[in-house]
Amino acid sequence: MDWFMIWLVLIQAGSSKVSVRNPRVRDSSFDPGGSLVEPEAISKTPLLDLRAYPRMDRYLESDVDASFIVDTPFSYVFGKPFSNSTFVPGTNDVIPLTTLKIQIISSNTGDVLVPWTDVGVNTTSNEIQFPLHLLPASHVPYPISVICASADGLQTFQTTTLVRVLPPRNDTGSVVRMDQKHGGLMIRSTRTLNLWKGLFPFSFYTSWDWISSTITNSSSPTNLTDFRSKGFNLIHPVPPGGTDPFNHAIFSRFLDICDELEIYVMYDMRHTYQNRSSLTAQIASLQSHPSLLLYYTADEPDGQTDPLNATSIAYSWLQAADPYHPVSLVLNCANFHFGEYTSGADIILEDTYPIATNNSYSIVYDTVCNTTYGCCGCDNCHAYDDAYPAYVANPFLDIPNRIETYGKYQEWLGLIALAEQGKGRKSIWGVPQAFYDQGSFWKRWPTGKEEAVMAALRLNHGAKGVVAWIYPTDGAVEDAMSGLAKVVTGDLATTFLLYTSPSDVVVDGVDAGLVDVKHWWGGEASGKALVTLVYMGYSDVATSVRLSLQGKSVRAVESVLYGSEEWSVEDGKLVRQGGLEALEVGIFLVEVGDKD
Repeated sequence: MDWFMIWLVLIQAGSSKVSVRNPRVRDSSFDPGGSLVEPEAISKTPLLDLRAYPRMDRYLESDVDASFIVDTPFSYVFGKPFSNSTFVPGTNDVIPLTTLKIQIISSNTGDVLVPWTDVGVNTTSNEIQFPLHLLPASHVPYPISVICASADGLQTFQTTTLVRVLPPRNDTGSVVRMDQKHGGLMIRSTRTLNLWKGLFPFSFYTSWDWISSTITNSSSPTNLTDFRSKGFNLIHPVPPGGTDPFNHAIFSRFLDICDELEIYVMYDMRHTYQNRSSLTAQIASLQSHPSLLLYYTADEPDGQTDPLNATSIAYSWLQAADPYHPVSLVLNCANFHFGEYTSGADIILEDTYPIATNNSYSIVYDTVCNTTYGCCGCDNCHAYDDAYPAYVANPFLDIPNRIETYGKYQEWLGLIALAEQGKGRKSIWGVPQAFYDQGSFWKRWPTGKEEAVMAALRLNHGAKGVVAWIYPTDGAVEDAMSGLAKVVTGDLATTFLLYTSPSDVVVDGVDAGLVDVKHWWGGEASGKALVTLVYMGYSDVATSVRLSLQGKSVRAVESVLYGSEEWSVEDGKLVRQGGLEALEVGIFLVEVGDKD
């Protein structure tokens, strides 16, 4: 049909969806497929979905502490039939089955790693210690057998997992592992005095032209020392292209500077991750550097329609060649072959760019945009779309929705499949919009306040890293990111953001659809909580605002880390008598106790 032309939009900010342009017909109902759908229930009664996996995705033989995470949630899709009753041993009395006995064994040797112990039914994140010395260093993961049983032994549940125990490095290079209980990263190198250090990456993708100019031009007004002084603890050089993407001498000097300044490197292989000979040469030059944090293989492989197995092939090769570092990639699409592409990563980045764009009609391609069709720069986003009134009032809603959706997709695919590989949930990082491409989908730069909102929303919804696109950026955007970076990467905030999980906060005095507040409690900071407030309204709130931490009573505001100082405590609640400013972000440390 000569009047009908279909082509895939293959641009960096694009989508995997098919865009159709036709002078006479525009078929916006075209469906390219590849979408995940929620699996249907296979049981009318609860199944017990037993999962176990190591807390750290990789251990060193020299580590002292090691543990398993055990989950026993109910499901109607995954697991084994469960009966909520058990006999009391030695009697005919029947009681509800609320506790199981669990034993964990090394499949290779039969060594008991965890002797019979109790674990609650329908619980998650149960942590059980085991003696790591029973698993000597090996480049082959250890197969582990897990069995749970009711007290009367009439119900049993079994699963398997893998534990990776590596030999310590014999050079100056780094080892990076993921805490699979909370999703954060820890690094160990000569730069950290060979001690494990928690790290919350907060920074930018960075232009290689800018990086190289600061190294080759001694009169450059800014350099990597200035970059680090702004609080940015990570750098993601964007490669210019080709199978040998960087000038070797300049890149070597760049790595040396990063080693000196403790700027961690997110190494980008977007142009070469499918070229094994190129990868071999590249990683050889990185291995001895303590600043190497992780690899980044595919840049929007769904939007570029890379082969569906490309990321998993690269992942397997990289983990064999360098088992000491995790692998990441960024997705563009809301729902296009999610399982296939993310199988090649430990960390999934989302780059939801909803601000100052038309998300229902493409000004670049002159087509409509919907769930399966068109490219508006923010796939399946609804900001400013009159068909979605909540997103007109609050154009930031697409950001938390995307993060939560990526978490939900992992559940739909079955977390048991990850657990059997020795993996927990894949960590999610955020990519805030920090650019303006004149003539493209976006009409302007984000403001500094918008940037702070976009970054802080990622924190509130569990992102364990923030890497904005792209640096250099607008001055107001840079200032906003710098202000947050100095807080988020500090030891105090890291204690909460890496080692605890966010909980909801009840808010009174402001439209619930315009405010997002979380608190982190527990871990090493006993008696304290971190509170993060993000107000997404473009108008000030004049009425007083009250925040109630679920299950906790606020005793005092210990310190304001970011934002207004005008918070007080009344009746165990945080109170702001003067209301909120438009697009306000606040981060503060409070003293808490149990509610009376």
